[in-house]
Amino acid sequence: MRGLLPFDYAVLNLARRPWRTLLTGLSSALVAALLVGTAAFVRGLERSHEATAEPDTAILLSAASMNDVVRSSIVPAVADHVAADVTGVLAVDGVAAVSPEIHLATFVRLGPTASGAADERKHAAFVRGVTARAFLVHPAVTLTAGALPRDDEVLVGRLAAAKLGVPEEALAPGRTIRFEGGAWSIAGSFAAPGTTFESEIWAPLAPLRGLSRRDDVSAVFVRVAGPHGFSELERFAQRRLDLELLFQTSASYYRELAAYFAPIRALAWAMAFLIGAAALLSGANTLQAAVQERAPELAALRALGFRGLPLAWSLAQESIVLAAAGGVAGVALGRLLVAGSSVRLAMSAFALEVDAPALLAGLGGVLLLGAIGALPAAVRLLRLPVGAALRQE
Repeated sequence: MRGLLPFDYAVLNLARRPWRTLLTGLSSALVAALLVGTAAFVRGLERSHEATAEPDTAILLSAASMNDVVRSSIVPAVADHVAADVTGVLAVDGVAAVSPEIHLATFVRLGPTASGAADERKHAAFVRGVTARAFLVHPAVTLTAGALPRDDEVLVGRLAAAKLGVPEEALAPGRTIRFEGGAWSIAGSFAAPGTTFESEIWAPLAPLRGLSRRDDVSAVFVRVAGPHGFSELERFAQRRLDLELLFQTSASYYRELAAYFAPIRALAWAMAFLIGAAALLSGANTLQAAVQERAPELAALRALGFRGLPLAWSLAQESIVLAAAGGVAGVALGRLLVAGSSVRLAMSAFALEVDAPALLAGLGGVLLLGAIGALPAAVRLLRLPVGAALRQE
């Protein structure tokens, strides 16, 4: 009995059916690119919330807000009470790291004045009203261009243009945007890599409160000096019943927010699975047809002493080599198309990064599909009647 067939035999067989090989390889490439894009999307969505969660930060919300910072409403004096009464708050150069903020979902229009058109385009945006102390509480935020805003100015995140669906130059420093009945000049831009901050517009708190006709704030973000600060802050929220506060760590808040998007992540993987299953069936049918066409040749090899398993392994090699070639091309295509792009989702946007796990998902996925797709053809080969196949014309 003979051993394994040479590897060259499997590779040369692919060249015998150039068009079929090309189409199957293209299918593998598209599946690999899809898997890379799906993995980048899911990981980007997860990481955007994980990175936004700051391990030493807590949030004070309204007890009636149901953990929704946009719906929350508390009195502005909470920030001063926390700075004065809670000893575990971090102080930077003598300034307490306590940030009262307004979180506002609104519509933004471009340009200093209304165009007069009834259908003037408006863009859904997320605006955060802050004071200078916000930079003490959110250390990931870094000013990248321009200067800190004055009363009639705003800062825009690196992905704010992607969130609004407008060109980046539309939000360049010096441009004007309008929201909440006011015109705001863009003073500069900021970055906070991997976080949801980058899709936001930051406006000075006091002017925003006036334009939005609010005498409250949405929440107070507090950065603590150590783990004991969380306990003290929670006791403060429980003790001050008159303020009706809800204490939550930043990590737990954004973990719950990430769980809210779990169905979207599952749907993305389900779509990738269905397309992968279609490619798997296509590849399996291709190999089945190859076994049918080459039945006399395969029967002759059996007659020459090659056992069924080595022949089945040679078929698997054909499938895996073709899947690998298509997978490498698909991974390169996915990286080219996906890396550096961004996705808008709800009131935020996040960047897509093609990292090692995303590349592994793309290439490993098509290799697995190639191996599984060879199984039906291998079973058919093992059941091939040698005598009947030798008589086949």
